[in-house]
Amino acid sequence: MTSPPREISIKCPKCATTYKTWWRASMNLSLDDFDDDYIEKMSTGTCPECGFKVRLETLVVDHDGRWQMGAELGAP
Repeated sequence: MTSPPREISIKCPKCATTYKTWWRASMNLSLDDFDDDYIEKMSTGTCPECGFKVRLETLVVDHDGRWQMGAELGAP
């Protein structure tokens, strides 16, 4: 199952700026054909003030059933 996108607030761990970003808790690539850029966008947040990127806890299930947390598909 792929969860619906939702807007969340993040406090940047580097500069303490609070900002909003979109996030999906899970993405199943055998059900939805998301490209790598979309997966990256929905599983990270980038601070608009300092540019620090935060990896969000997102479960990604690949086409072959392999799963991992985050946006780094294809990583060993």
